[in-house]
Amino acid sequence: MLFNKLQNSKWTSLKKCNGWYHYQVLNIYKKDKKVEMFAVCNKEIKIIISIYDLKDKLKWIQGWKDIID
Repeated sequence: MLFNKLQNSKWTSLKKCNGWYHYQVLNIYKKDKKVEMFAVCNKEIKIIISIYDLKDKLKWIQGWKDIID
């Protein structure tokens, strides 16, 4: 996964993270191989996750997708 393609990319978590599914990349930490993301519906909620977790299709899907609980 190319780091420069991650900037501002949109993602859907398959399980709620801090109460939300839809996130957008805010910052990329290349050295640590992590990204900081914010919840689209509440920009105050931010998470930092590993690039490897973001690549895991059992955890994250690229784009904003509908998730049915």
